[in-house]
Amino acid sequence: MGTLTLPAKGADFQPPPAGAHIAVCYRVIDLGTQEGSYKGKANKKHLILISWELPDELMQDGRPFTISKRYTLSSNKKSRLRGDLESWRGRAFDDSEFGTFDIGKLIGAGCMLNVVHEDKDDSTYANVATIMRLPKGTKAPAPKNETLCFSLEAFDERDFDKLSDRIRETIMKSPEYKKAVGEWVGDEPPTSNGHDYGNDLNDEIPF
Repeated sequence: MGTLTLPAKGADFQPPPAGAHIAVCYRVIDLGTQEGSYKGKANKKHLILISWELPDELMQDGRPFTISKRYTLSSNKKSRLRGDLESWRGRAFDDSEFGTFDIGKLIGAGCMLNVVHEDKDDSTYANVATIMRLPKGTKAPAPKNETLCFSLEAFDERDFDKLSDRIRETIMKSPEYKKAVGEWVGDEPPTSNGHDYGNDLNDEIPF
């Protein structure tokens, strides 16, 4: 009689190693307005996903580890996105920069990521804790993964099809997606109004 054994714990997933790593941004994804809650109150926020690869940290198959972080698309001083971008480039934004920068310029930009591990439900997850400028004289290599900047405002079905099933399912819940594919009925889709970000979600984030 043959045997059937349980797979080794974590055999199907390798989290990026914890610590400080050189990283390069290869993907910026517009997730649209998503429903959520804050302190028990329902709200809606326009979210984006930024992804990096770690060129010096390779998985068993030789590809670089990757890691992503979700952000509310906001330029408010209290937003995590603005704080991380200011830390990334090493200086604060001034008012003249808002509304003029193409966020797609993050693609190919290098940085230092501090990755931390969190154990939850018998699994280990990797999270981006901090983002900083590369040390002086250090250059990040070109991304090995296919680069992609996906915008719902300029919807491209070919780019949408490149995303994972899970990300596509998230995007398809948004009113921006429904409008882009002609499924939205009524007035303009509602804008996000998160708890402390104000109504500045159409601002492009300077870098």
